[in-house]
Amino acid sequence: MLRLPAFATLRAGRILLWGVAPPFSSEALRGILLRRGEEILAPGPVEVALAFPEWTQPRRVIPHQVRMERGGVIRAPWVTLWLARFGYEEPRAELAGMTPEGERVELLVRDLDLDAVEAYVAAPTWQRCAGGVWVEAGPALQIRPDSEEDWAAAWLERMLPPPVAQVLEGLRQEAVRRGMPWPVLYRARENRFDGESRRQIEEMLLLARALRRHRLTLPQLEALAEAPLDL
Repeated sequence: MLRLPAFATLRAGRILLWGVAPPFSSEALRGILLRRGEEILAPGPVEVALAFPEWTQPRRVIPHQVRMERGGVIRAPWVTLWLARFGYEEPRAELAGMTPEGERVELLVRDLDLDAVEAYVAAPTWQRCAGGVWVEAGPALQIRPDSEEDWAAAWLERMLPPPVAQVLEGLRQEAVRRGMPWPVLYRARENRFDGESRRQIEEMLLLARALRRHRLTLPQLEALAEAPLDL
């Protein structure tokens, strides 16, 4: 479960997450989106749950607990990260969870498609989120698709404690110099981060995988009032 400094909107039948970098504020961005006719579903902060589809049933499962094949138990909020890393290694592990509609589910890990993570926001019931937009200052108005790692890093800069964010930024710069995606270098250095920071980093990377991601740059928020949005 993630608690994001964000808000959620309903646009053309699709739910979008919006985050913003200083000097812009979430309040000012919300005001402009309301003027555009966007519906604010969750004013923020927004709770986001990650879910996996079943292979043989038309259900999505938000995992709460896993009993490993060797007998140990992994509970929320760590169970989703365990599934992403080790789920295919322990297909007979027993999982308990809940559908977004509130149905309790018990099944084996092998019954889930662990490559097809989906995001749901509490707005106020769990609803599927289709995309995420990161808004920041720039010389001209531009909307472009964003990579998983860059989009996640923009959010993490706001979410992590400043000392941890600085360590992550240094790691990202080193990854650029070495010509590799920063999550690869992070995996090799993850023991430098405390447990809660690791959870947030890895869940944000999963969330980025689940969404259609965009980065919106503009010199002033007012420029968004009449601009077309192709998201």
